[in-house]
Amino acid sequence: MSNIVRIDTNAELPADPDSPGEYCVTPFFGENEKFFAGIWSADPHSQDFAEYPMDEVCVVLAGKITLTETGKEPEVFTSGDVFGIRRGTPVNWTQEPGTRKIFVILES
Repeated sequence: MSNIVRIDTNAELPADPDSPGEYCVTPFFGENEKFFAGIWSADPHSQDFAEYPMDEVCVVLAGKITLTETGKEPEVFTSGDVFGIRRGTPVNWTQEPGTRKIFVILES
């Protein structure tokens, strides 16, 4: 296994068996297996998180993601935008059809 891993932004995204309606490929795992990165997409949806479950940085490749932190104005992210979410953040995540992102995650 190489220490340098190409993350193909155009990769075919297989269905995630653990998360219906989500599609993902995760080609990179750090030395700590709780640190990983890949490409993700999902069917259009809106989801409330009482506490976001991980620290995550995202690069939007296509589509639109709207994040609304409890008690704050919505933040809209489109193609080329980059954002981070801290674990524990109360947030609503809404995305439109065709949304695709690069993710980098550190699970706790």
